[in-house]
Amino acid sequence: MSLYKPYTSRSDEKRTQEFTVTEFDILKASHKFLRDDAGQPGSSSTNDASSSSSWNDQLAKKYYDTLFREFALCNLKHYKSGNFALRWRTENEVLDGTGETTCGNMRCEYHRPHSTSSPLPRLTTLELPFAYEEHGELKQALVKVVLCPGCVKKLMWKRSRREDSGERKSRSSRKRLREHAGGNDVS
Repeated sequence: MSLYKPYTSRSDEKRTQEFTVTEFDILKASHKFLRDDAGQPGSSSTNDASSSSSWNDQLAKKYYDTLFREFALCNLKHYKSGNFALRWRTENEVLDGTGETTCGNMRCEYHRPHSTSSPLPRLTTLELPFAYEEHGELKQALVKVVLCPGCVKKLMWKRSRREDSGERKSRSSRKRLREHAGGNDVS
């Protein structure tokens, strides 16, 4: 009986749980990968911000201001379809050097900082054109990512696959032309 709250029914608990909105829910709804108001002078002032935007927008902007936007971290889980996810680094990741001195792919074995005894492969810094949809609006940005050679191959997998299929098609068409031309010369 100690598990139940006195004088409440289960239906009341369900109603309150359905309408509870947490700060995380607000962040998910109003977060933007790149904010338009990030570089505006006076945007950090609380008086200006409170008069021009809602509390939800202020919360999202405060979270955005805590992110470090020099290098991004990526998730190449769905690299074969050409889709990958990007996010900015947090303060702890910047202090650890994650994504700058290590591979920026979150699923890579070289993602976490290693001891000095195990050598890291040579890392490559790439500036990617990143096109994405946010709140129904198409946006584009240039994002810097540091990757190991294996993750660079994954990132370029679809493009290299497309180029390989194009080369195969052109080789087969050249071969058919040679066969067709060679058949005419013989007869």
